[in-house]
Amino acid sequence: MSRYEGYVSFPLGWLKLEADEQHLLAVSYCDEKGTDRPNALIHKARKQLREYFSGQRRNFSLPLLITGTEFQQRIYEALAQVPYGSTVSYRDLTYMAGNRRGFQATGQAVHNNRYMIIIPCHRVINHDGSLGGYGGREDIKRYLLQLEGTVLDQ
Repeated sequence: MSRYEGYVSFPLGWLKLEADEQHLLAVSYCDEKGTDRPNALIHKARKQLREYFSGQRRNFSLPLLITGTEFQQRIYEALAQVPYGSTVSYRDLTYMAGNRRGFQATGQAVHNNRYMIIIPCHRVINHDGSLGGYGGREDIKRYLLQLEGTVLDQ
């Protein structure tokens, strides 16, 4: 099975897009652009991300290959339901996934999300309203939330 990759720039760097013939496999932050080896799906994802960054898109329509435990998959499904411009706490996301405990497992699932922005893990904040982590790049999380018009207390 062939693998393809492409890059899209945004104000804080580059996003690397990875795909096979049928699915987008990952969207991740990277410091610099690598070599483009795109296919039609990479072009479609790049177009949708550019629309998102320009304020013309709020939802994505891309075939994803969601993997992980049953709980992780429920977390990703719940994350996909968090509206543009909104936030949810790790606790509430855990509840949305049908669990009353497991906040740490929720945090781990969010951390392992392979689809940055597409599955909007940047919309997850701490219960006290603080930003929380974002793969070591709080500046990216803050930028994405502000792009969506989210009012931040801190």
